[in-house]
Amino acid sequence: MPIRYVYRWITRTFLLLTLLLCCYNEILVYHFNRSSWQEINCRFENCTRMLLIADPQLLGLTYEKTILSGLARYDSDRYLKSTFQQALKFTQPHIICFLGDLLDEGNVASPQEFQSYIQRFRNIYQTEEDVKVVHVPGDNDIGGENGEYISNLNIHRFEEAFTQRDIFDYESNLRFFKINRMMLDFTNPDKTHNHQKLRIGLSHAPILIGGGPLLRSVINELDPHIIFSGHWHESRIFLYPSTKVINFYDKAVKSFNLKDLKEKQHNYLEIMVPTSSYRMGKVNIGIGYAVLDNYDLRYTVLWLPNRFVYLFIYVFWLLFAICMSLVFRMMTRCPFRKISKFNQSQYQRISDAIPD
Repeated sequence: MPIRYVYRWITRTFLLLTLLLCCYNEILVYHFNRSSWQEINCRFENCTRMLLIADPQLLGLTYEKTILSGLARYDSDRYLKSTFQQALKFTQPHIICFLGDLLDEGNVASPQEFQSYIQRFRNIYQTEEDVKVVHVPGDNDIGGENGEYISNLNIHRFEEAFTQRDIFDYESNLRFFKINRMMLDFTNPDKTHNHQKLRIGLSHAPILIGGGPLLRSVINELDPHIIFSGHWHESRIFLYPSTKVINFYDKAVKSFNLKDLKEKQHNYLEIMVPTSSYRMGKVNIGIGYAVLDNYDLRYTVLWLPNRFVYLFIYVFWLLFAICMSLVFRMMTRCPFRKISKFNQSQYQRISDAIPD
């Protein structure tokens, strides 16, 4: 077979395999990953389904200044959008809670940069109008980590951009409180009727594990049944005052009776949601999913594929293609092929010279 036909066949096969690899890495992997998630069926008609998204940290323009920074932002945004859309279809939530660090550079962004980040965030996390949302600021959104100064400008523009649709009460039984650990503050708009509601605290940084005056104020004034937090990029469950910490990295569904925990066991429960972004360098990436049936809480993590694994596959495939191309060119242009052709021509001449 002529060498050009072999080369053409190899090229077409390689292009087909590359197309299949891209199709799997960019589309199919999210559908296959979804099959591993645990469903939580409502026991009553008035159950409440909640998605909990922590630390997406959309990449900014200041810290990411490399040749590939534009591609990195695009890939990170696409990953967040693809995983969110799968979680949205799977859970069909009534409420979505964003647990801070929505942006990576919100606290240092210029007004123009901040507006571009907001537009990207809205493009990624598109929802129907009937889905309720709550946004909690993180230290990367407004500042405050390690005693960093929090400007009024950062607070105002975050609230103007994200909290227009925020809810505090849902139906007749749920009440949400936004707890800001950086500012040692929390919302409590209707203190006199708190006892009539199932009370849910939302914080960026953990509350029960930190102690201090904020914890005492939260317990005394809010007396929450459950707190959801992020910030550490880990998946953990805290019980206070027992100081019990549970690392939660399996695919199971955890069940809690919030009324018994508070009234009989006198414990406060906090669930830390892992980061939803692969850019945080964590192996375990996920979105929290909780279902409330009256005082019964069932919680799991919708674990997400580690994007870095598939990016490394691309790098390996590219290196493999380069190596195969070099090997093939060496085989087609190697000196021994020229010597072989020369010997064949000499043999042909000798054969022609010998009389029959």
